[in-house]
Amino acid sequence: MTHKPRAIGGLHEVCIGVPSFEVPLVYWQAFGFKEGASGALSAADANALYGVNSGLNSMRLQHQDADHGLIRLMKWDTPTNDGVSVAPFRGHGSRWSGQFARDILDIANHAAIARKQGYPVYDVPPSFIDLSSYNPAMFGGKPVLPFTDKIVAVREYSMIQPLSRQAVLERFGYDSKLLGKISEASLLRTSQIAHGGMMFTADTDAPTDFYDKVLGLKRVMVQETTWDKAMASRAAFDLVEGETHWSYTFEEPRSGTDNDTRRSGRLLMFRFKPDSKLADRRAKSSPGALGYCLFTWRVRDVTEMHKACAAHGCTSLTDIRADEFGTHTFTCITPDRFVWLFEQASETEIATMSV
Repeated sequence: MTHKPRAIGGLHEVCIGVPSFEVPLVYWQAFGFKEGASGALSAADANALYGVNSGLNSMRLQHQDADHGLIRLMKWDTPTNDGVSVAPFRGHGSRWSGQFARDILDIANHAAIARKQGYPVYDVPPSFIDLSSYNPAMFGGKPVLPFTDKIVAVREYSMIQPLSRQAVLERFGYDSKLLGKISEASLLRTSQIAHGGMMFTADTDAPTDFYDKVLGLKRVMVQETTWDKAMASRAAFDLVEGETHWSYTFEEPRSGTDNDTRRSGRLLMFRFKPDSKLADRRAKSSPGALGYCLFTWRVRDVTEMHKACAAHGCTSLTDIRADEFGTHTFTCITPDRFVWLFEQASETEIATMSV
């Protein structure tokens, strides 16, 4: 790209449809989030921006001093549907969030107690990811000699509930100070949202071009993973033997190339071929639904971004209008068939978060 990236900062918010604020607020406080600004839209205004003819009240959840990786709780007067509930990550249109944690087994213990008490919790036991094999360019690629060499790895634990879809990762043998800041004072000692996860079906990776060529993110990794080489994804995505999938990692424009300069606020996309026959979860993962329904990203010039989206295959573009927080925004369906909200960054955000 010859012009400045349109994106400002990392993934701004994961939006979650909720029936009320009280229970979700207590839940996310355990992960270090706290109540922030609130706002509302009439049914007519919500319909114009989100395509949902229902009154809307929203609450933003902050995480320490994070400028990205936040949560927007969206309480609709009349939700369109109950969302995907505890369906697994596998599905066209599926969304989830990733965080770093000090101890993933501590979180798994809470899930075990919740399930024992009758709460609907679906989880996948922690998977081991050897980073020297997964990302040899950054972590060396030399085979580890067990009980002799230092192991650089992450373990990933997936936990799905009706209103939350979380992949939680614990680091071993390394740190990355800008890639998620853990709230040590919180019950479950976790970071802000470090990445948003998305899954879709397509014959080629062309739909992902939007994120670097239009939005201006950095495409830092593309991997083709066969079933026999899969690590965490084999269990997390219910892979079928012989199945291949592709993963794409996008990072915000300021993100660097080593552990000290990489930044959270990433977008992780996973592509399957159409013959994988993934269930279509788009209608239950879009605004109006309960649960994860939308991601948001701030942009340098919302008017220019609107024109760029129209010129690069986005559909269902709304007019630019104020959202429930008074920010100039619009929604559209991007070429990968996900609904997005793009919002005007403030002058301060542009000044402090631009490359």
